Amino acid sequence: MFPAARTRADVDIRAGAKSGAGILDRLPTDCPVDILEALDGWYKVKPARLVHAVSGYLPEMALTFPTLVSPPVFPAIRLTADGLKLTPSVPSSLKASVFLHWLTDGGKPGWLSENVLSNLSETQLVELFEKLRAASTGSQPHWDDWMADLKKNLRLEDAVMDEWIVMMKGGREVYAIRDHYVYINPFQNASYYGCALKGQVMRWTGIVRSSDKNGKHTNFYEVDFYRMSRYMHGWFRADIAAEYVFPTPDNDPTVESNAQKVFDLSVQIVRKPQDQAIADSKAKGYSAAQYIDVFEATRRHLVHFSLCGEFCVAALSGKDVLPLLNAWLESKFYRAPSILKDAHEGTSAADLQSLLTVVGLKGELYTSIPTTPQLIKERLDSGQFAIAGCGINSGGKIKADGKIRHWVILEDILPSGNSGWVRVYNPFYNREEVYNYTLFLTSVGVGAGLWITPVPPVPIP
Repeated sequence: MFPAARTRADVDIRAGAKSGAGILDRLPTDCPVDILEALDGWYKVKPARLVHAVSGYLPEMALTFPTLVSPPVFPAIRLTADGLKLTPSVPSSLKASVFLHWLTDGGKPGWLSENVLSNLSETQLVELFEKLRAASTGSQPHWDDWMADLKKNLRLEDAVMDEWIVMMKGGREVYAIRDHYVYINPFQNASYYGCALKGQVMRWTGIVRSSDKNGKHTNFYEVDFYRMSRYMHGWFRADIAAEYVFPTPDNDPTVESNAQKVFDLSVQIVRKPQDQAIADSKAKGYSAAQYIDVFEATRRHLVHFSLCGEFCVAALSGKDVLPLLNAWLESKFYRAPSILKDAHEGTSAADLQSLLTVVGLKGELYTSIPTTPQLIKERLDSGQFAIAGCGINSGGKIKADGKIRHWVILEDILPSGNSGWVRVYNPFYNREEVYNYTLFLTSVGVGAGLWITPVPPVPIP
């Protein structure tokens, strides 16, 4: 049986269902537990995966539970007749002021494209608009209170509809993507109750406050948090909080075998390079698909061991590697000849930008700063890809402490729990692979990378 709950943070398990009862042990963050008995605000639990762990009592606030499936606050719009492809009628990132203007002015919602609206008949449009109004002003006292709160706190132009969605759902579980304080007041450097460590789970009420200090705008979530033996109600930085999605048996990031289940790798996202040199290299016994002879591009026999960046650009552009290298040399980029003459010379982000220019793509430089898997996924779902620098071992596997720097293509993310899964194209093997999200982000570290936009359709034979 799959565990019925998980711990929000490191928490003291007690001998009885009261705060003064003796402490039996301390359970770690995100520890799966089975519920043995439900009491008034307390649960008797048994850790599900800790050998010889004792049963005991935890307060309800110390646990997070599977989210019950409920209708969305705003209806989804069917994009296909079979209903398999849906789009939200009100995006969570939509500014509240834009939605409010539509409520006042009427007409077709400006945030929905004509392609989406064209799927709906006049009758369906009328029904949709009625449902949008009912989901907001239909809850008039709550809506009025929210509008009043936004105006009072000068957030009407800053707030997004996700805040209303969370409030109407009764809150949302979020986790800290890095260690940070739970503040008593909603601004940086205020007094604090304690610290939520990376991965620990809080309950966001939907309320947000903004702070403009030293020229920096920061949003704070109102949160409830329980750690060790202490309950906290305070404020946590919104930009380092990500939605906690209760894991299922098939996508739990702590179960390594789930890597084989979460993505369908039989359907390619990018076209893998198919140079004859790749097969030739394998026949000669080289361990990596990317270790190829660049003779066709340079007219000089040399097996190159650092072509991961070039393989990534080839895969994104739907080209083979050696024709790409030839075009790169013809572009007269000043570093191309020296890179291709040295078997161990890798590529920088700037080198990759020049390669992308050759194939008509644009690379936007980024540095690895804390961000949420949901925000990364939004960009990936919009059609973008990321070329990310990570660490690998000598066998080409991505490792948290990999000492060899390596470029891969980040293709997709599945958030789960306080982590998730990533799908990447790994040029070392010239194949797509799946890794634990936390392991991957740790491997990426503070290195630079590129967002690729726009990405044309990639031909796959």
